[in-house]
Amino acid sequence: MLQTVLDSGAKFVVVQGLPPVGCCPLAKLLTPQFAKDEMGCSAVINRAVMAHNKLLQKTLEEFRKKHGSDVIIAYADYFNAFKTIMGNLAGFGFSDGSQACCGAGGGYLNFNLHNICGMAGTNTYRNPAGHVHWDGLHLTEAMHQQITHLLLHKGFSKPSFADLLLRCRVVGLRLP
Repeated sequence: MLQTVLDSGAKFVVVQGLPPVGCCPLAKLLTPQFAKDEMGCSAVINRAVMAHNKLLQKTLEEFRKKHGSDVIIAYADYFNAFKTIMGNLAGFGFSDGSQACCGAGGGYLNFNLHNICGMAGTNTYRNPAGHVHWDGLHLTEAMHQQITHLLLHKGFSKPSFADLLLRCRVVGLRLP
């Protein structure tokens, strides 16, 4: 797909890595305790995601070499941006990093595989902005905003968005 985008004339592309999918409430629910990492996430799933992201970065480097300075291909490190937030929840404005904001069952995850968000018997917490997870799979708007901030402004994209925008100006590309 990236080759198709570049063949269509794109000169500036951002490719996002995968997030730590093993940290969503669904993965945590289905993972036995002995198979969890230091964050309480599925170690197996997150190792697979890390392997994917490493291979993706290697592939992007091959594209960069092939196309030289004619294009800029940035990698957005979603995985490590997510982990940074999870390591300092309060610093990013979150009170909870495990529970689904919309779910059922309460407890550590507030997630029930047979009673998902939107079904009868589920609840929605009053302050979604204080939670990382909306439901068993999706993040809250607040979490997306924090990840976006890290990707755009805090060094979780290589090259940085500042470098990308500077290059756009150098080649005369007008931005809104």
